[in-house]
Amino acid sequence: MIKAIFFDIDGTLVSFKTHVISPQVISDLYALREKGIRLFIASGRHYMVMDNLQDFPFDGYISMNGALVNVGGRIVACRTLGAGIAREVGRRCRELDIPAVAFCKKSYGISMQNDFTRRTFEMIKLHNVPIYSWDDLVYEDVCQFTVFADESQERRYFTEGLEEVTVSRWYPAFFDMNSKGLSKADGIAAAIAEFGIAREETMAFGDGGNDSEMLRYAGTGVAMGNSDDSVKSCADYVTLSVDEDGISHAVRHFGLL
Repeated sequence: MIKAIFFDIDGTLVSFKTHVISPQVISDLYALREKGIRLFIASGRHYMVMDNLQDFPFDGYISMNGALVNVGGRIVACRTLGAGIAREVGRRCRELDIPAVAFCKKSYGISMQNDFTRRTFEMIKLHNVPIYSWDDLVYEDVCQFTVFADESQERRYFTEGLEEVTVSRWYPAFFDMNSKGLSKADGIAAAIAEFGIAREETMAFGDGGNDSEMLRYAGTGVAMGNSDDSVKSCADYVTLSVDEDGISHAVRHFGLL
């Protein structure tokens, strides 16, 4: 019996075309909630920039790929990169003039803006991102860096000497850096512990590379039809795409509605 469902945002709940949750999926979320199923967000985003959820009353939020877990307005788990690692990532970004968003416990900002970052933020409807100075950043509080670099730059500049970092990419323009081994699966474990829910009683929906561990961990992992094959291979079931209301299709397939 499914007692909790975890949803990625971009490409899963929210279409990259419309930037909103579809009316059908919103209706089904309320119906699932009426049945007593607890609903959670599990995103690479910081909780302060989850502004495209149409005020739906989720039971909790796993943000920054599991680095911060908020349930009922309380932080129940938090894992930072560590000051030493954060400073080293910052040093490389600064020397290479590569923009990076620093996501801290209670704040976020980007080191610099350029045409590329502006276009990307517009695409994901993220506006008015604060600018920070590398000199003023509180490295001890950094939970995640989102680095605006392609895969070749990632391999060349952000691999050697950063073995204590987990890298995941859910959009070609950038990648996330979190504490080694951290994933959304850790966030699920922390969230369900608050309610006494077993792993086998969970379902997770995702589409990106940072969803793979979550899909493996959940009792039932569902990949969206718009996922890469590498993500689909981690799931128990592949549903329709986000633009075809894949979530609605899957919850009916499994008899939840």
